[in-house]
This record gives sequence, C-alpha cells and structure tokens, in this order.
Amino acid sequence: MPGYETLKTASLLKGLTDSQLKKLWDAGESKTIKAGDTIIREGEVGDTMYVLFEGTVEVSQVLVLRLGNASIAEKDKTLIRLEGTARPCFGEMSLLEDAERSATITALTDCQVFVIDRRSFDRLVAEDPVMGTILLRSIAVVLSGRLRKANKDVLKLTTALSLALTD
Repeated sequence: MPGYETLKTASLLKGLTDSQLKKLWDAGESKTIKAGDTIIREGEVGDTMYVLFEGTVEVSQVLVLRLGNASIAEKDKTLIRLEGTARPCFGEMSLLEDAERSATITALTDCQVFVIDRRSFDRLVAEDPVMGTILLRSIAVVLSGRLRKANKDVLKLTTALSLALTD
C-alpha cells in the first residue's frame, strides 16, 4: 500500500516538504476503489479531493441533446482516462467551494487513492499557512490551465458553428 512518500510524485503537491506531505497524509486516508465503481458523480456536491496512485479512471460528462420536440436524450462523453502512474488529482474544486461536481469519475480497474476532505484541508491550511499557500497556488494553477483550455474549446466551437451557419 502506498505511503505518504507517494504523494511526492503528485504534480499538485510538488513544493511541499516531507513534513508537510506527512501532515497531509495524516489528515487524509488511503482507499481502495473497485473496478466499475463511481468515485465522483457529475452534478452531486462533494467535499473530497483524490490523488490516484494505482489503476485507471475515466472522466466523463453527460451530453444533453434536444432532438426536435422529442424528450432530452443523454449520453456520456468520455473526456479522458487518467493513469495512476501519473499521480493525477481530481475533485480539487470541492476543497474550495460547495458546488456540483463538474464530471463523473469511474474506476476502470481496481484503484488505490488518497482522499482528503474539505474540513481536514481547511484545518491544515489554518495550522500551516505556508503549506496552505503552496496547496492553494497549485490548485489555482490547475484550475487556470483548465479554464484556458475551456476558452480555447469555446473558441473552436464558436468558429465551427459560425462556419457551419455561413455555408
């Protein structure tokens, strides 16, 4: 089973000292997730962030399509697969606010994850403001990167729609 040393390889946690990583590890917990289990469900409010140590997960969102006057058809769109070897984090937005999850995360294989909830995270930030600054800055960098990508995607979609409507 992974220990706190494994947190060193998570890009979101780079910059933390060994003692800070140990504090973080002690504040959270290691869990095993079975293949096929939903870890996070889009639309539900959550308060936990995960670091994937082992296994593979799928990130998906529901696409809602209006089919004329027919009812709404829903289809899951797979956005990306994340591998534990890269030590990806997900659910980090829930450490900052009470809002709906933006995507569904499903375990494709048995997974080993580190989990920390908002209350424990807030306590760590209050007890160690330097650690809090590093963590919050890292989360901000991740979120700004996602916003930048979303802006590019909107521009591409707007351009494609504009071209389709002018033909």
